[in-house]
Amino acid sequence: MDYPILPKQMPARIKKVWQKSNLLATGIFVIIGAVVMGVLVATDHFKGVPLWLIIGYFLLVLLLFIIRQVLIPYRYYFHRYEITPEDLAFQEGYLFRSITYVPINRIQHVETEQGPFLRKENLMEIVIHTAATDHHLAGLDMEEAMALRQQIIDMVKVAKEDV
Repeated sequence: MDYPILPKQMPARIKKVWQKSNLLATGIFVIIGAVVMGVLVATDHFKGVPLWLIIGYFLLVLLLFIIRQVLIPYRYYFHRYEITPEDLAFQEGYLFRSITYVPINRIQHVETEQGPFLRKENLMEIVIHTAATDHHLAGLDMEEAMALRQQIIDMVKVAKEDV
């Protein structure tokens, strides 16, 4: 049996956001490694650290960066959503796939967020709050995100009136 693929996909610009986020995270780990090395050198503890450990750290950071960059097209293909009158569905994962269904009547409130990388690409994130957890749908066009937010709010109002 094939795993179902939800119909709505994010704009392709989300891939640039993921690339920039990956680059930033890698940069932070490289800086942390460099600072630790600097502290070890400054305190004369560098001699006690095996060279393979230092090289291994930076190679691991580089390897993880490359793997995450290569997997962005796969992540994009499986990062989808769907809205039905009864629920919202969020799909993610390319090796371990999951679809999360959120019943409309369980939604408490809806937020929109936009960090610097999303803002640069003219994208937005919707955060769906329920009593149990938050569900994030990042990478929507701004107009689509605002329309989707309003659609969800209207659907929640109708669902709450029916109760």
